[in-house]
Amino acid sequence: MFMGMFQHNIDVKGRLNIPTQFREEINATPDGTLVLTRHLDRCLVLYPSLEWNNFKEKAKQLPSMDPEVRRFLRFLYSRALPCTLDKQGRILIPPPLREYAEINGETCLVGMDHKIEIWNVERWSEEDSLTTANPNEIQKAMAQLGM
Repeated sequence: MFMGMFQHNIDVKGRLNIPTQFREEINATPDGTLVLTRHLDRCLVLYPSLEWNNFKEKAKQLPSMDPEVRRFLRFLYSRALPCTLDKQGRILIPPPLREYAEINGETCLVGMDHKIEIWNVERWSEEDSLTTANPNEIQKAMAQLGM
């Protein structure tokens, strides 16, 4: 399970150091393979291969004739790529993904239980502020979901 928020710099070659706590979780998976892709929130998402496969199985159940479903799946799959940690515990983020999420220099890695989100620092700050600015609305929504 991925939890916590960590700030790390991405180097000029596009390599991002994955926090030790996340690496331990990744290394505990059967093959250590990850899948990196875009998220609609203008961040990147890093899935362990088992979670990615679970996601793909759920996606297969979506109505393929729905144009919005097709658009979403094209968005997600068109930039998805497998990756592994190098010996220093880094992943390589290709330029198109870095450009999409506006990641350069300092980044935020956010543990989201079964996946890791990778954010531009300023965008993460804005997202975090939106959450803390409206706690009552979020509490109401969570109550409606039974949380």
